[in-house]
Amino acid sequence: MTNSTGKNSPQPQKAHLNQNLVIAIIGAVATLAAAIIPWVLDRAAQAEPSPTAIQATFTVDAPTEITVTNTVAITATASLTPTPEPPTATPTPTEETGIFNTYLTFDFAGKFVDTSFKSSQSIYLFFDLNDPKDRNIVEVIVSSVEVPGVLADTITYQILDELTPPNVKLLISSGKLSSGKYKVEIYLNNTLEETLEFEVTE
Repeated sequence: MTNSTGKNSPQPQKAHLNQNLVIAIIGAVATLAAAIIPWVLDRAAQAEPSPTAIQATFTVDAPTEITVTNTVAITATASLTPTPEPPTATPTPTEETGIFNTYLTFDFAGKFVDTSFKSSQSIYLFFDLNDPKDRNIVEVIVSSVEVPGVLADTITYQILDELTPPNVKLLISSGKLSSGKYKVEIYLNNTLEETLEFEVTE
């Protein structure tokens, strides 16, 4: 069954805005905005300004060095004037001349100096020679002084010759002397220079 009542029933009317009302509302809003905006701007201008940050720049000066200057004041100048001294003459060592450094030994090398010898030992005479006349004539005499059974001044050895300086070595006994005391006389150019004494024992 078909209901047909709806087709013929009256429909409700749609709402229609009045153009004049809309224009009035827009005008009121614009008037209100025009009044409020200057007021808001004025309030913003009267607001307290926000604090501005202050930037401080500090400059550190370099430390100042303390310079100490030592000042030496010379109050007086000593002037030393050397007193001239007369030149000192250095003496020239006098060269020894004649016969010197005489000694007796029982060995050929002359290391064992002695004045007492065994009857079986050889006896050597050492001395230095420096003849200022450059003749070098040397005489050596060995004689008895106190020997049992032998007269005093009995010559047991004698040499007269031109010897070669500076060092002289002579064999004055080959071990055949009797026990007793003896002397050695050394002459240079007929002048007695040195005398030595020695003893021979059994």
